[in-house]
Formats: sequence, structure tokens, C-alpha cells
Amino acid sequence: MQFLKKNYEKIILGVVVLATLGVVAFLPILVSQERTKLATLEEQVIPRHPKALPPLDLSKEDEFISRSRTAVALNLDSPHKIFNPVRWQLKNGVPFRNPAGGEIHNLVVTSIRPLNEIYTLSGVSASAGLATHYGIAITHEAAATPSGRQPKTTYAEMNHTTNNFTIVAAEGPEEDPNSVTLKLSDTGERVVLTRDKKSFQRPEGYTADLVYPPENKNFPNRRKTDTAPISFANEYYKIVDITQREVVLLQLSNQKTWTKEYNPTNSAPASP
Repeated sequence: MQFLKKNYEKIILGVVVLATLGVVAFLPILVSQERTKLATLEEQVIPRHPKALPPLDLSKEDEFISRSRTAVALNLDSPHKIFNPVRWQLKNGVPFRNPAGGEIHNLVVTSIRPLNEIYTLSGVSASAGLATHYGIAITHEAAATPSGRQPKTTYAEMNHTTNNFTIVAAEGPEEDPNSVTLKLSDTGERVVLTRDKKSFQRPEGYTADLVYPPENKNFPNRRKTDTAPISFANEYYKIVDITQREVVLLQLSNQKTWTKEYNPTNSAPASP
């Protein structure tokens, strides 16, 4: 007993040390068992060959992107009534729809033709000791006045820029070339003019024929440069623009703009 009393702390410490060594020796076994258990759980939860996910359905997104690329045009013209209200009046106490003011809808564009800017080789001026000058006749069919629509000839030497063109090449005898090549200043385009009257032309405006069937009125060869308005149904209209596909008119009584589209099916010869 005396031995135990004197050495009980050492005995307890020895037991603790032995228990600790036992735990340390048993830890690898515990770790191995836990790893085996985790591997088993992993095989049960995560399959080795998972089923492939179905492809994403992006049809709605593709449709939205396609629609976003399409420009949206706001049409406030007829038959919309926001800025084109229907006129209602009273007659004998009864409301009725007054169609007055819609006569413009009966106006028909029967033809639209281009007015061209025409370049033609009209002559050559060759003198000994002097640079050869080439005569280029330019016609502006869209000019505001008849005199402005007449051909006007400009004589220019090689590589000299004037009247929106530069002569850059000539083929054939110097005093009588077969052709000359022009470079247009506004577009940089090169065009060839020949002595056999092969000219170059491009649209610079348009002329239109219109008809108003209710009054059997014809308005042939109208231009946007015309100062005189056209008149029908007791209203006056001025043509403010003509394009390849439409005519724009200004109603002088209320300064309202109307656009009349050209439909080739309405094409008909205008009365002189």
C-alpha cells in the first residue's frame, strides 16, 4: 500500500501514456475504415456514368435576338387616327361622318422617271505647242429652269479638275481620240466617254405624272423644283420631293405633308 501511495501519480501517468499509445496505434485503422466508408458513400451518391443533360432550349432567346435586329417603324399615317381624326358633324341633330379632307387619297402617281446628269465627249481642241483640251458636255436634266437643262461644254486638259471631273486618260490620236476617261470628283468613279456618243449618265432627280380621277385632272412631268402648285378638290399642293418610289406633297392650307407611293400597276400615259 505504501508503494501505491508513493507512486500512484507515476502509475496514473503510465496508464495515460499506454492509453495514448494505444489510441495512436489504432488511428491508422480508424482512418482506413473512414476512407473505405467514404469511398462506399461516394460510389453510392455519385454514379460512375451519369446521364448526359438534355441540350438547352434557346429558341425563345434566339427569337428575341432575331426580333431585336428588325427595325420598328412607327406609322402615324392613315388608317391610324391619332393625328388623322375622323371629322364628325351634326345635321338636323344627327351626327354624320364628313369625308371632306380625304381627297388626297384619290390622287394617283402613274409614273416616275429619272432625271439624269449626262456626260458626253463633244469635241477636242488641239493646237501645236499647247496642251490638248477635251470638250466635255454636261447636261443637268433636273435643273430648275429649261435653260439650265441644256448641255454646257467645258474644255479641260489632262489631269485638270473642273466641274466635278478630271480627265485622267485618253486613247487614240491626240487630235481625235477614240475615248477619254473621266474621274468624277464626288464619287471617285471612273467613266469612259467615246466619240461615237457613248455617254455616261446617272440620276440626279425624278419627274412624276399624277392624276386625280374624280375631276379627271392630269399633272404630267411634275418636278420638285416647280414653283406652281397643283390644284384639285379646292385644295393646293406643292411637290416638295420625288424619289424613285414616292412623291411628297405639302398641303398649303394647313402645311400638312402627304406621301403618295408609286405603284407600277397604276402606270398609265399622262395627258399632254
